[in-house]
Amino acid sequence: MVKKIILNADDLGFSKGVNEAILKANTEGYLSHASLMANTAYFDHAISEIIPNCPQLKVGVHVNLTCAAALLSGNILSINGELKNTFVTLLFRRKTKKVLEDLEKEIELQILKIKKAGVNISHIDGHEHVHIIPSINKIVRKLAKKYNIQRVREINENIFESYQFNGRTASFANVIKLFLLKFLSLFNENSGEVGFYSMLNTCEINGKNLFSFLQNNKTYETVEVMVHPSILGLDSAEYFKSLDERFVKFLKDDHRKSEYDLCFDERFEHFANRDV
Repeated sequence: MVKKIILNADDLGFSKGVNEAILKANTEGYLSHASLMANTAYFDHAISEIIPNCPQLKVGVHVNLTCAAALLSGNILSINGELKNTFVTLLFRRKTKKVLEDLEKEIELQILKIKKAGVNISHIDGHEHVHIIPSINKIVRKLAKKYNIQRVREINENIFESYQFNGRTASFANVIKLFLLKFLSLFNENSGEVGFYSMLNTCEINGKNLFSFLQNNKTYETVEVMVHPSILGLDSAEYFKSLDERFVKFLKDDHRKSEYDLCFDERFEHFANRDV
């Protein structure tokens, strides 16, 4: 049985709905951690309105290379100053010296922007899991050590154990995603200290699968549960026009509400929050 959990909301700073969901899920629910995007439209709102009102919330860096404005001027990975990459394009992009230099500079600027805003950074991970790409993971690990960031998210769930608890509701896309990320993780530095839940149900976590896993898991004492909560209806049509359609679809999806509701499930009382 899992003894400690990290209930982490990704995408803090992405939208008003996400920000307000994280505020309520932390102050009224069981959300313990959130990962902050430094280059998105609601970063300032997160810094001024959300984090100060969540004194117990542990905040990390959500490295973003797939949308919003590049912080590095002239970033080779951007188009007219905007990052419009996908996981796949970043994975297969030829890693020239210039590409690697701009990757490191961009990620470091994102870390520094969050630090300069007064955030005590507890962890680091990646939007759409870009930090698992080995060349990017190496940079993230280097910068985590440089800035004394204690934890880097690892995609280390046991495939067979995960399928036992989550396979019945797993989409084909998430099965492929898990195998790809597990394969890429073989080339990364991994501590194995904190388990991860769950790529098979990523972005559509449900309580039945989750609590069955937490009660019966034999692999990890501490597990990070990744959720993407949002309060639907708070974001304007005008803001959605500025986003790629795939992100609009994501933010409007009913699973944002179900993952938000999950953060208030009293069954979390049986597990201690991990203070990292």
